[in-house]
Amino acid sequence: MEFPMPPIRRGKSEGVVPMINVVFLLMIFFLMSTTLAPERNANVLLPDSEAGVEAEPGRELVVGAQGTLAWGQYRDEAAMAAIEAAYAGGNGGVLVIKADREVEGAVIARLIARLRSAGVTDSALVTGG
Repeated sequence: MEFPMPPIRRGKSEGVVPMINVVFLLMIFFLMSTTLAPERNANVLLPDSEAGVEAEPGRELVVGAQGTLAWGQYRDEAAMAAIEAAYAGGNGGVLVIKADREVEGAVIARLIARLRSAGVTDSALVTGG
Protein backbone atom coordinates (compact mmCIF):
# COMPACT_ATOMS: atom_id res chain seq x y z
CA MET A 1 0.00 0.00 0.00
CA GLU A 2 1.33 3.37 -0.97
CA PHE A 3 0.66 6.49 1.01
CA PRO A 4 0.72 9.80 -0.79
CA MET A 5 3.23 12.30 0.46
CA PRO A 6 1.61 15.08 2.39
CA PRO A 7 1.94 18.45 0.67
CA ILE A 8 4.84 20.53 1.91
CA ARG A 9 3.58 23.63 3.61
CA ARG A 10 5.78 26.62 3.43
CA GLY A 11 5.37 29.32 5.98
CA LYS A 12 4.80 32.84 4.88
CA SER A 13 8.33 34.29 4.85
CA GLU A 14 9.27 37.85 4.19
CA GLY A 15 12.04 37.29 1.70
CA VAL A 16 15.30 39.22 1.43
CA VAL A 17 14.25 41.97 -0.99
CA PRO A 18 13.12 44.44 1.72
CA MET A 19 16.37 43.85 3.65
CA ILE A 20 18.42 44.50 0.50
CA ASN A 21 16.44 47.70 -0.10
CA VAL A 22 17.20 48.91 3.42
CA VAL A 23 20.91 48.13 3.01
CA PHE A 24 21.10 50.06 -0.26
CA LEU A 25 19.22 53.00 1.22
CA LEU A 26 21.66 53.08 4.15
CA MET A 27 24.64 52.93 1.78
CA ILE A 28 23.25 55.83 -0.25
CA PHE A 29 22.59 57.82 2.92
CA PHE A 30 26.15 57.34 4.21
CA LEU A 31 27.70 58.12 0.82
CA MET A 32 25.70 61.32 0.56
CA SER A 33 26.43 62.49 4.10
CA THR A 34 30.15 61.67 4.18
CA THR A 35 32.84 64.29 3.59
CA LEU A 36 36.25 63.22 2.39
CA ALA A 37 39.41 64.65 3.90
CA PRO A 38 41.59 66.59 1.46
CA GLU A 39 44.74 64.88 0.31
CA ARG A 40 47.81 66.18 2.11
CA ASN A 41 50.92 67.23 0.20
CA ALA A 42 49.64 65.62 -2.97
CA ASN A 43 51.83 67.70 -5.26
CA VAL A 44 55.08 67.63 -3.28
CA LEU A 45 57.67 65.16 -4.48
CA LEU A 46 60.60 64.14 -2.30
CA PRO A 47 63.21 62.69 -4.68
CA ASP A 48 66.23 60.70 -3.64
CA SER A 49 69.37 62.72 -3.07
CA GLU A 50 71.32 60.90 -5.76
CA ALA A 51 68.68 61.14 -8.48
CA GLY A 52 68.14 64.89 -8.53
CA VAL A 53 65.40 66.74 -10.36
CA GLU A 54 65.95 68.61 -13.58
CA ALA A 55 64.43 72.06 -13.39
CA GLU A 56 63.17 74.01 -16.33
CA PRO A 57 65.20 77.18 -16.82
CA GLY A 58 63.92 79.83 -14.44
CA ARG A 59 61.74 77.37 -12.49
CA GLU A 60 64.09 76.88 -9.56
CA LEU A 61 63.27 78.49 -6.20
CA VAL A 62 66.25 78.67 -3.84
CA VAL A 63 65.59 78.99 -0.11
CA GLY A 64 68.52 80.30 1.94
CA ALA A 65 69.44 79.25 5.48
CA GLN A 66 67.46 82.16 7.00
CA GLY A 67 64.44 81.51 4.76
CA THR A 68 65.36 84.05 2.08
CA LEU A 69 63.94 83.34 -1.37
CA ALA A 70 65.62 83.63 -4.76
CA TRP A 71 63.84 82.91 -8.04
CA GLY A 72 65.95 83.85 -11.02
CA GLN A 73 66.74 87.56 -10.68
CA TYR A 74 64.01 88.14 -8.05
CA ARG A 75 64.51 88.08 -4.26
CA ASP A 76 62.12 87.50 -1.34
CA GLU A 77 58.72 89.23 -1.88
CA ALA A 78 59.58 90.12 -5.46
CA ALA A 79 60.26 86.41 -6.06
CA MET A 80 56.84 85.46 -4.65
CA ALA A 81 55.14 88.10 -6.80
CA ALA A 82 56.94 86.83 -9.91
CA ILE A 83 56.02 83.22 -9.09
CA GLU A 84 52.39 84.21 -8.59
CA ALA A 85 52.39 85.98 -11.96
CA ALA A 86 54.05 83.04 -13.72
CA TYR A 87 51.72 80.39 -12.25
CA ALA A 88 48.49 82.41 -12.38
CA GLY A 89 47.04 80.39 -15.26
CA GLY A 90 47.62 77.08 -13.49
CA ASN A 91 49.96 75.68 -16.16
CA GLY A 92 53.36 76.91 -15.00
CA GLY A 93 54.92 73.45 -14.77
CA VAL A 94 56.89 71.98 -11.89
CA LEU A 95 58.53 74.39 -9.47
CA VAL A 96 61.75 72.93 -8.05
CA ILE A 97 62.55 74.04 -4.51
CA LYS A 98 66.20 73.86 -3.44
CA ALA A 99 66.44 74.49 0.28
CA ASP A 100 69.54 74.91 2.42
CA ARG A 101 69.94 72.10 4.95
CA GLU A 102 69.70 74.62 7.82
CA VAL A 103 66.14 75.69 6.90
CA GLU A 104 63.57 74.41 9.37
CA GLY A 105 60.80 72.15 8.13
CA ALA A 106 58.11 74.54 9.37
CA VAL A 107 59.51 77.27 7.09
CA ILE A 108 59.31 74.91 4.09
CA ALA A 109 55.75 73.88 5.04
CA ARG A 110 54.61 77.51 5.22
CA LEU A 111 56.37 78.23 1.92
CA ILE A 112 54.63 75.33 0.16
CA ALA A 113 51.24 76.47 1.49
CA ARG A 114 51.97 79.99 0.27
CA LEU A 115 53.04 78.66 -3.12
CA ARG A 116 49.81 76.69 -3.43
CA SER A 117 47.79 79.82 -2.75
CA ALA A 118 49.90 81.60 -5.40
CA GLY A 119 48.83 79.03 -8.02
CA VAL A 120 51.69 76.50 -7.95
CA THR A 121 50.10 73.07 -8.36
CA ASP A 122 53.23 70.92 -8.85
CA SER A 123 56.44 71.31 -6.88
CA ALA A 124 59.47 69.15 -6.12
CA LEU A 125 61.70 69.52 -3.08
CA VAL A 126 65.34 68.72 -3.82
CA THR A 127 67.25 67.21 -0.91
CA GLY A 128 70.87 66.31 -0.42
CA GLY A 129 73.34 66.74 -3.13
